[in-house]
Amino acid sequence: MSEPKQGESVHDLPESNIQPRTNFSIVWIVPLVAVLIGTWIGYTSWSEIGPTISITFKTADGLEASKTKIKYKNVEIGVVKSIHLNHDTEDVIVEAEMVKNIKPFLTDKTQFWVVRARINASGVSGLDTLLSGAYIGLDPSKEGQQSRKFEGLERPPVITGRIPGKHFILHAKDLGSIERDVPVYYRKFSVGSVENVKLDDNGESVTVRVFIKAPFDQWVNNTTKFWNASGVDVSLGADGIKVDSESLVSILIGGIAFQSIGLSTENTVADNNSEFTLYKDYADSQKKNYKIGDKYVLNFTESVRGLKLGAPVYFLGIQMGEVIDIHLSYNTVNQTITVPVTVIIDYGKMAMTENPQSATQPVTTHQGRVDYFIKQGLRGQLQTGNLLTGSLFVAMDFFPDAVPYVMDWSTEITEFPTEPGTLGELKVHISSILKKVDAMMTQVNELSYKLNHNLEPELSGTLKQAENTLVTLQDTLKNDSPLQQDLQMTLREFTKTARSIKTLTDYLEMHPESLITGKKETHYE
Repeated sequence: MSEPKQGESVHDLPESNIQPRTNFSIVWIVPLVAVLIGTWIGYTSWSEIGPTISITFKTADGLEASKTKIKYKNVEIGVVKSIHLNHDTEDVIVEAEMVKNIKPFLTDKTQFWVVRARINASGVSGLDTLLSGAYIGLDPSKEGQQSRKFEGLERPPVITGRIPGKHFILHAKDLGSIERDVPVYYRKFSVGSVENVKLDDNGESVTVRVFIKAPFDQWVNNTTKFWNASGVDVSLGADGIKVDSESLVSILIGGIAFQSIGLSTENTVADNNSEFTLYKDYADSQKKNYKIGDKYVLNFTESVRGLKLGAPVYFLGIQMGEVIDIHLSYNTVNQTITVPVTVIIDYGKMAMTENPQSATQPVTTHQGRVDYFIKQGLRGQLQTGNLLTGSLFVAMDFFPDAVPYVMDWSTEITEFPTEPGTLGELKVHISSILKKVDAMMTQVNELSYKLNHNLEPELSGTLKQAENTLVTLQDTLKNDSPLQQDLQMTLREFTKTARSIKTLTDYLEMHPESLITGKKETHYE
């Protein structure tokens, strides 16, 4: 404040306008902006960080921390951060950091596995890992619950990604040549593959899980038959030897084939995870399953070697059933052994027709029809199905001269009458022929004995006389023998006579009149 001038009072002086000093300085703007930018960068970095997951594997072969990548369709979506051993379970736990946008796909349905170079039934895969190293592959899924802990697969799944199709479960008695990754064929097209095979808990059967790609899965319905198409199917029939296989691949590594009927009808398309029977081959899949029908027992007294369970039963050449049991039976009363063969007959293939003009009462029951046919001579007989293999089958045919038989329907399984088989009859005839041959050989031996003992002296004299005769002939035919000299003289005289006759005939040809007048004398001057 300035001093007041002379004559002025202090109150007459103007007051100064004093403004309070502010605490904010422009210098603080720079660090504030830096803080905001840092916060934004930190938030952005934090928001971009993906979830951390843990995957359990049996081994860490080929995996390295901070190097091994996690890929989906060859796109990197994560990296392994650490690998450590679980001492309780002796498994390997892999900690990995994933990208943010994969979070919706990390569910309990998502599968992880290590991709390495592999050679299996489906071919060679993972060759790129020979140079770049192994990596972890995954099959993501939005289905299921969110999860951050996963159980890694020891082998990659057969079907990965969202490939349209259906899974089916097949049951078989044994596995044969089927294994994981082998192809599934439909009309010789490769339409799927085997996902998994396992032995059932009961130890008596196996389960095979297959996947069939769309649109081929629509051909699987309630009539579908699956069979083992591994190797080569060789069959011997009336048309000769037939060799069939699905492909060269199925011969080398195996395979499964299926076939459906009635595709043009409204057959129900099989649902996902439907179950089917896996037959051992195509022929087995085409056999009719004779589970419903009438059972009969046929007692045979001849050998049934070559007759097996499942052997067909033919009625006039048409299969009507099959053999379901074979065993031996000993009758303590008659002291005889028979072979009871139980068969099951399906009468569904027999069409019943009636003649309304017929005066006879129609037979309306199976028992009545069987009794009628038995009276007509219907019998069961063993016949040879194949001369090379010796397989037998049961034939139902009519034998008009068969012994009468009455069916006993009161037993649990009715006995059906039989006739000796063609092989049995052949054995009987051969036995009879052999007996006759034996008797003939006995007679021949007796005759030989008589010839040797009774005719030997006479035969010896005759042979001696014949020998003397041959010696005499030999002496007679010698060159210096009298007979030979006389014969030569006779031949010379015969030659002269022939010459004279020749001269006479020549003269008569020149002088035929000499036969009347005689020979003229010749005068020489």
